[in-house]
Amino acid sequence: MGARVAVVTGAASGIGRVAATRLAADGWAVAAVDLPGAALERAASELGATAFPCDVSDAEQVSMAADAVRARVGAIDRLVNAAGIATAGRIDALAPEQFSRTMAINYLGTVHWVQAVLPDMQRQRRGEIGLIASMAGWMPSPQMGAYTATKFAVVGLAETLAMEQRHSGVIVRCVCPMAVKTPMLDDILGQGRHERLRRLVPLITPEKVVDALDKSLAKRGGKVMVLPDLSSALAWRARRWTPGLLTAALSVTETA
Repeated sequence: MGARVAVVTGAASGIGRVAATRLAADGWAVAAVDLPGAALERAASELGATAFPCDVSDAEQVSMAADAVRARVGAIDRLVNAAGIATAGRIDALAPEQFSRTMAINYLGTVHWVQAVLPDMQRQRRGEIGLIASMAGWMPSPQMGAYTATKFAVVGLAETLAMEQRHSGVIVRCVCPMAVKTPMLDDILGQGRHERLRRLVPLITPEKVVDALDKSLAKRGGKVMVLPDLSSALAWRARRWTPGLLTAALSVTETA
């Protein structure tokens, strides 16, 4: 039997890069997916992965990329969907196009890849789907309305997908970290989210996010939602049990 095949989106940087690195080191055949460019080619070369340039928001490009993975690497055993963008700003200040673009990449991009890999997994009666969401997928995040809406959608997609695939052999996990030390976080802070966010929310590394996903996928009967550290677990409980206190804490990060 050859190496198992993993598709990693957003593989050129951040959580996707770490996930691709880990899988390649563990002997997986990695299909590294990201926008075309030097960053993707460099990542694939350094990891010994195969690069598949793709705009995840384009369903046709995703379908073609998935077909290319099957032809060049093999049937797909795991999907790690880490591609995404951050859009910061008050809801009343963002243009409709900013909402559309964020949803197209973060949510519809996830849908496109899930639909692309499911046939292989269903046919094999096994497969693993790891979706990278965020704490913003289950709690309000001031000045992150466009981004938050997409992550709520990803969480809902993951939970529904897990129910639909519970007898198919396909495992579904959705990782919901707090703030992660990635270029995306730098983008958020650079768009006006002040440094108080860093003091309020403990930052974790992409490695810790990938660790949590790997451990959860190894537990066949684990929960769909994966909370990778203590801060995310505490925030989840606060959201359920003391939502007023959580809202007050989050308001500290809001600017006028």
